[in-house]
Order: sequence, then structure tokens, then C-alpha cells
Amino acid sequence: MRLQIAIAGLVLALGCSTAHADVIEVHGSTTVSGNLLTPKKAEIEKAAGVELQIVGNGSGRGLGDLIEGKVKLAMISAPLGDEVKSLKAKGISFDETKLTGHQVGAAHAVLVMHPSNPVKTLKAEQVADILAGKITNWKDVGGEDKAIVVVCESKGGGVRSVIEREFLAGAEIAAEKREIPNAPQAVQIVAQLDQALGLVSRVSVNDAVVELKTDKDPVQPLILVTMGEPESDIAKVIEAAKAAGAQ
Repeated sequence: MRLQIAIAGLVLALGCSTAHADVIEVHGSTTVSGNLLTPKKAEIEKAAGVELQIVGNGSGRGLGDLIEGKVKLAMISAPLGDEVKSLKAKGISFDETKLTGHQVGAAHAVLVMHPSNPVKTLKAEQVADILAGKITNWKDVGGEDKAIVVVCESKGGGVRSVIEREFLAGAEIAAEKREIPNAPQAVQIVAQLDQALGLVSRVSVNDAVVELKTDKDPVQPLILVTMGEPESDIAKVIEAAKAAGAQ
């Protein structure tokens, strides 16, 4: 009887060890997780034969965790070169040639406002002037006499990087702004602040805010990043994510 219990315990321990070895932790962009990895998690896990642990802590932080060796797979939602530039601007030193990006899909970055805001449409040039700090009041674009507050991720966030690339030719947002850890949080703030202009991924938009229409449609690449060529199990996750993203 004792022998049977011992064997059962050993089998259980081995089983737990194997399960633990098959868990892959992924850090980074909430846009990648919200658009692809989280809604398609079961499908990707089944195809890759692993379990995913997804942590949406922002493109810059996810890439930093990869560089520091905390994870083997990071999520970013802006071109890899932009994210590298942003990290280096923060004084982080690393060999960017070791980073390999694998695009697995695409999403759309949008601007959102409080539902009470009478402004519904702006030209790309007007949006650029707001982000550059040249237009500072909604009354100057047909709205009420209220100061514009841009709500966005901190520097290096995927949504922010794509918006800056599309509307400001890569220059930084100079407007009065409220920075947040992750882009989806902008929706919560804009829903409560009637003078805000939020930068989010379209997947985060809900009934609490309205999308500002412009003549530009910024597209975010959904990218998984590895250090060099991915190991076998990581490669399977990337291929499964590509397949899910192509649907």
C-alpha cells in the first residue's frame, strides 16, 4: 500500500513538473493581448501544446522584461525599431541586434472622447496640432471652451508610438497630458473627464466613450519578440498566434 502511494506521489510530482515546464509567460502590449492572445488563448494553447500566462504590462515593459531575461516572449504593438529607440532614450543599454520580431496580426489605434463632446470629426492636421500642443482648447476646433487633456500611455507604449508616428512623424506628444501605465485605462479616464482625448486600441472602445473620426486610420502591428531565433515551444506559440491572427 505504501509503495502504491509512493508511486502515485511520484507520478503526480512528475506530472506537475511537466505541466510547469509547458507554461510560457508572455509580457507586454495590452493591444496584442486584448486583440489576439487573450481572446484566442485556448486556440493558441491547443495548437502549440502549451499553457500561456499573459501579462499585459505595456510594450516597453514587456520588451524590457525580455531583455532582462524575465521572459522568453514579449508582446509589442508598434514597430520594433520604435520600441528599441524608446527604451534606449530611457537609458536602457542592450544589443538590439539580438531582438527578433514576429508579426502575428494587426489592430487599429483610435482617438476617443467623452460622449458629451460635440466634436465628432477632425482632420489629421487638427489632431496633429492638438498632440503637438498648438491647439489647446476644444473651442478652437468647434467644441466647448475647455482645455484639452490628452490621456495616453507613458513613452514607449504601443498605441502612443503608432499615434506619434502617424500624426507627428515620430515626434513626442507635447500637449498637456495624463500618462497611464496601459492604454485600455484611457477609456476609464475619458469616460469621467469630458475634456479628455484618449489614445487607445479600437478593441478597448466601449459605450462609455465615443471614437473621434479622422481621415487617418493608424494601424498597429501585433508583434511577438524573442531574443534571437525562438526555441521550439516558443516557435509553436508564434505560429499558432499567426494562424489565429489571420482569421
